[in-house]
Amino acid sequence: MASADHRRTAVQQFVERAYRNGSVPDAAGEPVALAPHSVDADLGAALRDLAIAEGAERTIEVGLALGMSALFLCEAAMRRDGRHVAIDPFQEKSWNGAGLRTLRDAGVAGLVEVIEEESQLALPRLVSEGRQFDFAFVDGDHRFEGVFLDLYYMTRLVKPGGLVVADDMWMPPVRTAVAYVEKNLAT
Repeated sequence: MASADHRRTAVQQFVERAYRNGSVPDAAGEPVALAPHSVDADLGAALRDLAIAEGAERTIEVGLALGMSALFLCEAAMRRDGRHVAIDPFQEKSWNGAGLRTLRDAGVAGLVEVIEEESQLALPRLVSEGRQFDFAFVDGDHRFEGVFLDLYYMTRLVKPGGLVVADDMWMPPVRTAVAYVEKNLAT
């Protein structure tokens, strides 16, 4: 088994190559453009650095897509021998397995539990199983009700003192859901 430092280096090299190429391969080897579906490199690095600063060992995200945000969160989790959960019901249907291939090609598939199910079904199940996380990234459904449900369940899954980050705050439904949760569910 590769050391954590070796795995982090492999992930960093994969990330650099993907952003340089502007794409990752799907399950059939066809290139899929990173933009506009993936976090950009600066945002991904900021996400990783924030998770590291929070001491995150167990991370979770809604919205695997092409797998780039998962790689940044894996980099953070690997520093503490951690694990990552990614929820995406459209991995095969919409992304042609690109996110799954990204995880394999970057060498982190064994660290990531991929749940190919809608988050409004997967997240409550994780709550009922008593799962706990240190850091969450919400970047799946961008409608108000989808974001609200993701945030609601993340507030129950992320342990006290942990952090929930929402992407795409420029979108009015996302902004509204975050504001509602902050006002009404913040502890």
